[in-house]
Amino acid sequence: MHKISGVFSAALTPLKSDLSINKDLYLRHCQYLMREGHDGLAIFGTTGEANSFSVQEKKDHIDFLISNRIDPKILMPGTGSSSLKEAIDMTKHAASHKVRAVLLLPPFYYKNVTDEGVINYYRHLIENVGDSELHYVLYHIPQNTYVPISFKTIETLLKLYPNNIVGLKDSSGDGDRMMKIIKYFNNFSVFCGHDSLALSISKRGGAGAITAGTNVCGKLLSFILKNHKNESSIKNFTDLQNLLQQIRQVITSHEPISLMKAYFSIIDNIPDWNIVLPPLKNIEDPASQKLVLILKELIKKIDPLLANT
Repeated sequence: MHKISGVFSAALTPLKSDLSINKDLYLRHCQYLMREGHDGLAIFGTTGEANSFSVQEKKDHIDFLISNRIDPKILMPGTGSSSLKEAIDMTKHAASHKVRAVLLLPPFYYKNVTDEGVINYYRHLIENVGDSELHYVLYHIPQNTYVPISFKTIETLLKLYPNNIVGLKDSSGDGDRMMKIIKYFNNFSVFCGHDSLALSISKRGGAGAITAGTNVCGKLLSFILKNHKNESSIKNFTDLQNLLQQIRQVITSHEPISLMKAYFSIIDNIPDWNIVLPPLKNIEDPASQKLVLILKELIKKIDPLLANT
């Protein structure tokens, strides 16, 4: 039995023109995502531009969300950092709020590091945080970090901290690797970080998904994963999955964060949505940008399809 499961949105972080976090829009977006049927919010992950913010900014805005009635039990904040001290500080802060779990990148500056080095980083962090109740979801995204979470790392940490290490978010796009992890580690929660692969992984024992695309199509992915066991009785189930794949293809044909923010700037008619932190670049004139318009038309199809299930 998985200790944690479901569909968590890798939430975008809206900004103001001075590049500070837009608190009101952030709260509104988190509330919107939960109305779309998510089980929780993976805030300050890759899609949330986490590594472009200071630790203090992230701590302040976790506090802000919780003070505005976002239940900490639905939050899975990213707390990893190449700075061990900052990762410990950020994780302690999240733990103090009794969040659902934390999503933990490996240290990602030095390349070609050993498994022992990665394990040692996690050991120092977990033991310094010192919370026997806190759940950790490891974050495997080697195309960004160049530091993979190996089978040896998972196995060692599970033996050392069986109550803390509960899962892995795998954003590598390697379905075979995800399947092997599911088979090898009993009741270990493997979250798919790839919208199109999420159904296949869930059918084979995966715990759910944590994806960027859920910002714009979370209702669709949540329905698919929560109803896949009844697939044969849902007449248009294949159409739902095909639409999800089309949306994923559009999002990943451009830098996803700026594309989705441009989309929301049109849909919500809020220009501030179209702001990203450097080195990312915003989309100029999103109302006439081809991919934004294609994405808009695809997302319009979600509600009618779900209404016909």
